[in-house]
Amino acid sequence: MSKKSVIDIDDLLQDTWLLVVQLRQGVPVEHGQTLWQHCTKNIERTEQTLKEAGMHQSAIDHIRYAQCALLDETVLGRPQDDGYSAWHAMPLQAHFFQTLQAGELLYQRMREVLREPAPNMAVLTCFHRVLMLGFRGVYGENDTPERQQLVAELSQRVAPLDVDQSAPLLVNAAASRRYRWLHSRWVHVVAAVVILAGVWWGFHSYLTTLVTTLLPAKP
Repeated sequence: MSKKSVIDIDDLLQDTWLLVVQLRQGVPVEHGQTLWQHCTKNIERTEQTLKEAGMHQSAIDHIRYAQCALLDETVLGRPQDDGYSAWHAMPLQAHFFQTLQAGELLYQRMREVLREPAPNMAVLTCFHRVLMLGFRGVYGENDTPERQQLVAELSQRVAPLDVDQSAPLLVNAAASRRYRWLHSRWVHVVAAVVILAGVWWGFHSYLTTLVTTLLPAKP
């Protein structure tokens, strides 16, 4: 493309962000392979949308890798349900990047981008959201000094999340009917946000906006 388009990375990845919140709250996965396919299609859509917007491939790969790493850690860190089985057979990072070291390599990518003289803001924003949604990787704990330093650096450079209240939540109307459970458990999502608010340092404004957005409108 001759002209780059402005990308709202939160809008593009909103499905992933909200799916991770629900999975971390313990919503069971009954059809693991279907969920895996749903996530792969989202990641493919991410790449296509960013390419059409004129983003450089290296920046696209940073975003896709972060998306894979967050989803992999979230699903594989849960009880061994059908989702765990599907991911154990083929993690998203292995499918798209032929790697099983995202817990370390994603942090390397973050540091490399932060050292760039003019880093891509969509990439920085994606990295920030991934950490705020609980990605820990090799650090294991959210309060590890190295991880906290990255959170602080990213928080200083990116805007807080501005949720588009008109956007579809988790999956759009064309998604598999098997995923209606993603739409029907609002109370779990709100509970997840309330619980995580106590441990996600520096993310108060994001959580407040998310709670407001997730509450179903009154008829």
